[in-house]
Amino acid sequence: MAETTLTQTYGEAAVVAASQGRGEPGWLTEKRAESARAFEALPMPTPKLRPWKYTDVTSMSIDGHAPDASFAPAVSGAVPQGAFAGSLVEAAADATLGPIVETHLGSLVPPTEGKFIAANSAQWQHGTFVYAPRGKAFEEPVTVALDATSVPANGAIFPRLLVVAEAASEVIVLIRCQSGAEELLASQVVEVVAGNDSNVRLVFHVDWGLATREFTTVRARTGNGADVRVATLAIGGALVKQSLECILDGEGSRGRIRGVALGDGTQQFDFVTLQDHVAPKTQSDVQIKTALAGASRSIYYGVTRVEETGLGAAAEQANRNLLLSAHAKADSDPVLEILTNDVVRCGHGATVGPVDQEAFFYLQSRGLDRRQALKLLVAGFFNSIIDDIGDEELREQIAEQVERKLAVADV
Repeated sequence: MAETTLTQTYGEAAVVAASQGRGEPGWLTEKRAESARAFEALPMPTPKLRPWKYTDVTSMSIDGHAPDASFAPAVSGAVPQGAFAGSLVEAAADATLGPIVETHLGSLVPPTEGKFIAANSAQWQHGTFVYAPRGKAFEEPVTVALDATSVPANGAIFPRLLVVAEAASEVIVLIRCQSGAEELLASQVVEVVAGNDSNVRLVFHVDWGLATREFTTVRARTGNGADVRVATLAIGGALVKQSLECILDGEGSRGRIRGVALGDGTQQFDFVTLQDHVAPKTQSDVQIKTALAGASRSIYYGVTRVEETGLGAAAEQANRNLLLSAHAKADSDPVLEILTNDVVRCGHGATVGPVDQEAFFYLQSRGLDRRQALKLLVAGFFNSIIDDIGDEELREQIAEQVERKLAVADV
């Protein structure tokens, strides 16, 4: 009976009733209904799909997890005049912000794209909206705390984030992910609309409990001259699967993706990246780095695509994996799809192997033992991202987490 009740929770009638019960505007209720229909129609992804080749979820039942109605992100940070950082539901019902949300919500990541996305689009209950008006700069990062430590076992959360940065605006958004020891499904969707000459930074601090499985889709679209940077610092979670994408739709725009993961035990990190060079003179740079202890595993599938219209594109893609134990494993598949011969440069590369022995010897010759040397090398991976946003508190937290993890890791 419990399973039947949960399945009904994901059905269109239940989704519509819940939306109406929360007093959401009609357009949002209809979006949710469409998403519920898509969820019912779409199959679970299979390993036959290249982005899911090494992560088999065919035996998993999304609607076997109970959505937690009490879960809500905590949003903090100073907001300039005319800007907004807070509840997506409240913004959708606002006379001024509502039309902006209606225009952009689901415009980059439609619910018909996949089962996990459809579930998120139908089930998110609170969500976060960050709005940077034309010419406005946030003086400090907006922090979105996803604290799921109180979610019951076999629960599900569906974080939703919409960032709209108008022309010549600047904003940094830090998403902190935390959960307890209970089994949890986290299905997250993030959309970033970056206007002309805007500057957007998006950073994930992934510190889930070791029974949490995360499935996240991030997609950004850039205007002329816009600069979007997306980064992930992943330490926790049983399974962290993230799709990080930049659609470079504006001339001269730039997209940068960074991902760093430290694994141990049977943790699995699965990163999919896409840089789609649509407009002329665009630039992209991707670096995914993992350090794997125990029997942990990483997967990377990255596509850099230069369309026929992407004249003068410049793109780099790199994946580096350090195997800290004989039982760790990494699979890497960087791909270039170049549809024009007018490019500045397009390169890719991948490495999988143990720690560089020369670097190791150098650190040990300075008095560090094996674990201390590993901590220093791995901390450097994470600092390469933290340096970009200059958050010293985050740097200290990551350093402590790396130290604690490597102190007991199987290396």
